[in-house]
Amino acid sequence: MSHKVGGWPANIDYTEPTEIQKYMRRLNKEPTLGYGAAAKDLVTGATRCIKQNNQLDLFEEYFKDEEPELISEPITTKTIMIFKDPNPIKRAVTKIAWHPETTELRIGTTYAQLRFQSTPPNMPKESYIWNLNNPNTPEKTLDPGFSPLCTMAWSTKITDILGAGAYNGSLCFFDMKRGGPDGKIKPISTTLLEKSHHDPIYDIYWCAGKTGTELVTTSTDGRLLWWDMKMLEKGPTAELKLEETFDIDGQQVTKVLGGTSLEYNGEYSPLKFLIGTE
Repeated sequence: MSHKVGGWPANIDYTEPTEIQKYMRRLNKEPTLGYGAAAKDLVTGATRCIKQNNQLDLFEEYFKDEEPELISEPITTKTIMIFKDPNPIKRAVTKIAWHPETTELRIGTTYAQLRFQSTPPNMPKESYIWNLNNPNTPEKTLDPGFSPLCTMAWSTKITDILGAGAYNGSLCFFDMKRGGPDGKIKPISTTLLEKSHHDPIYDIYWCAGKTGTELVTTSTDGRLLWWDMKMLEKGPTAELKLEETFDIDGQQVTKVLGGTSLEYNGEYSPLKFLIGTE
């Protein structure tokens, strides 16, 4: 940069040599106004800016041939507890749902055989609620009765209510406070089969709202269905088909995509849903 004029004060006319000479003499007599003080201020500001943009390679090898004296241990993990299916016929765990309240050390697990027509006739249908303080036996047993559960989700507003999707495509609800004489919890309400999904429900989420009774489900039948827990007899309140148009041999063909997973965050956007398909 060619700095010809300089940063002169407003009361100094830099075109008058006499005024310039007077000002320079005054600067030389007062060290606080001189070049040294100005340079020190500039260096301080520049150093602060440089440090803000400084990068340091923590893993840089300064001496390539030198063996390190301290070698960090490899990262390892260990199992702290195991929750085993108490049934003799082992099934796949299809969903793990943490209780929404942090004070409740509980998880819900669903068990099902998702391979089509591969379920033996004596396959148990129960799912369980486990307490982390007692991993040996389930705390509560969910008995859907009609079909094994494939997924579940705790209500974020009424934490005793559990919504679950079944293998036959129906949606059912359990109340943790309503246990039967045999210790098993039966569904308090279930959707009509003819108005439900045609395939197993793979994922379920409670929607954000004031009522706290609305849910959304997805299935490999290629549909997203919205439900209101208080109006199950009317069927789903809304429906979205997972369709996409493909170019096959120059023709536009619309195909249905089966939904296998669902992600929803009401705090981020209560009207947006992320769907994983087959």
